[in-house]
Amino acid sequence: MTGARTVRAADVRPRPWANGGGTTRELAVADDGAWRISLADVDRDGPFSTFAGRQRLLTVVEGPVLDLQVDGDAQVVEPQRPFAFSGDASTVASVPEGPVRVLNVVVDPARVRPHVTVLELGRSSTLPVAADQAAYVVSGARDGLETGSLVLGPGEVAGRCTVAVVTLDRVS
Repeated sequence: MTGARTVRAADVRPRPWANGGGTTRELAVADDGAWRISLADVDRDGPFSTFAGRQRLLTVVEGPVLDLQVDGDAQVVEPQRPFAFSGDASTVASVPEGPVRVLNVVVDPARVRPHVTVLELGRSSTLPVAADQAAYVVSGARDGLETGSLVLGPGEVAGRCTVAVVTLDRVS
């Protein structure tokens, strides 16, 4: 990894959710409040906090499936498959197969469109991370990176690992 700021989830103190139903680690926040990237631990069934006027994009990065009821519609969120929904939605989670950890991207949709792509890099691969991107290391480690590290671009991630690449496209 070169030229980038790295945040290790293990170094960030967990805080309770706004509704008290779980914990989160805030890994990165835009200076203007347009977006934030956090890591949430969901270890029991219950409601998610709402984020009025925001769009959410979550990806299970550890553990089995996460079941959600989003405004009454059942959704099964499988590991490493990003799922988008409104922050205004009434959302209730259940963890039928055990606890999960999710990478949460919350944005102001009038200013940012988020995308998450999960990639597996080979031993000799190098992935550039642009200024409008971050890469969360889901598994694997090399060059000072470890599972649970968030690399904020510009920079790069190299070597065998699985990463969730977050792209934050500004709306014109």
